[in-house]
Amino acid sequence: MNEVLRFVLCAVFLTLGTAVIAVGILGVFRFRFVLNRMHCAALIDTLGALLIVVGLLFAADAPVYVWKLLAVVMLLWIGSPIASHLVARMELLTDPDAKKHMASEDEDGIL
Repeated sequence: MNEVLRFVLCAVFLTLGTAVIAVGILGVFRFRFVLNRMHCAALIDTLGALLIVVGLLFAADAPVYVWKLLAVVMLLWIGSPIASHLVARMELLTDPDAKKHMASEDEDGIL
């Protein structure tokens, strides 16, 4: 019974992670502005990778694999926000139309 439960949990988390990654990839191709694309890519990096690693944690037999997978998650969660911040900052500093892309209209059509 224990093996069946581990298999089901592993399959559920791997399926959810794959679905999050698929939706994130669609978002990366759908949006035109770089900051919107980065938001979708951040979902892939954080939530998608976390769900897949949690699924792999249920499949892991030895504690060594568990520690290695947790180290991978920690490195992703530390490195991804730093890289995203640097790319977003570069985009805002180099794109003269960035304010136009980020502007939104209120109910009266006035910015």
